[in-house]
Amino acid sequence: MKKSKRLIYAGSALFGFILALQLLGESTQVLAPLIEDYLENYIASDFSALGLGWMAAYIVLNGATSAAIGIALFESGLVTLTQLFMIVGGSRLGAAFIVVFIGFLEYVQGKNDDLGDSCSVGVLTFILTYTVYIPAIIVGFFLMRNFEMEFLETSGPVFLRYSLTTLFDPFVVFLSNISPAASITFIGSVILLIASLKQFDKAFKGLGKEKMREDYMRFLITNRWIAFGVGAFITLVTTSVALSLGIIVPLYNKGYIKREEVIPYILGANVTTMISSIIAAIVLNSITGMKAVLVLSITIILSTLVALIFYDTYYKIVKKSFDQVMSTDRNLMYFTAFILLMPILLLVLF
Repeated sequence: MKKSKRLIYAGSALFGFILALQLLGESTQVLAPLIEDYLENYIASDFSALGLGWMAAYIVLNGATSAAIGIALFESGLVTLTQLFMIVGGSRLGAAFIVVFIGFLEYVQGKNDDLGDSCSVGVLTFILTYTVYIPAIIVGFFLMRNFEMEFLETSGPVFLRYSLTTLFDPFVVFLSNISPAASITFIGSVILLIASLKQFDKAFKGLGKEKMREDYMRFLITNRWIAFGVGAFITLVTTSVALSLGIIVPLYNKGYIKREEVIPYILGANVTTMISSIIAAIVLNSITGMKAVLVLSITIILSTLVALIFYDTYYKIVKKSFDQVMSTDRNLMYFTAFILLMPILLLVLF
């Protein structure tokens, strides 16, 4: 793909992403009176908010979109600050489902004869996400409940907010006026969010992947700190976990790198994937909401650093968990049922 074409794809994806966020915020404000009773009945606690973010990530097959919806709900006064924190945390717990889902589809379609092989990377990503994000959510929740941390309340650079308002407000007003209902605008904004994130992936598709894989990646990840940094950097620059994992997974599947070498890389990607939520808070001008996003980002960094410092012990825990899940197809089915039912139970029971 030509460089100019990539720039067009990336530019249109960025435009669509920001426009979708602003439409999402606008439509949620209008819908607030209609969905307030529903949220009061079903999102009655912080734990049910965790389930909401988790389940939303499953439904839209995208964690960034789920987090953006949570920020829009907070700005409309429909959820509390700690509930927003839990929604964003839940969105990350559910984000890895797309990897398992794609692997399962490949097995069903006959592209891979072994169910375990099809889902192995997804299961590994899920285990890594849970072992890092669950402690981060617990610590972050404690901090949110007991400390003000006003220094984390920010709306981003003033010139950026002014530029976004000047550029996008006419489009938002026009589309909101021609839309037959706020619910249509809301659904359309979610679809546009998902489409723009996929467009990001398309913009970077095939960007020297083979050369990067064969000539660089297998050497870069021989050190866990370098691997962590590379995974974090690629995801930060492209805002795409799909791309950063797409580069490394084929090397792992071909046996060029070992599991203990690829884990720090995935951990790095898992940290900087929060950039999409930070951008969403800036675009929606959610000053207080930014605090929830930054607290989670900080606790994720801390829990990941602990995992890397005590990597030998951490790797043994991950290996034991992974081997247990993948030992039989039945165990894999139990694991899949668990990750599907957990957000539902949080919504129903709490």
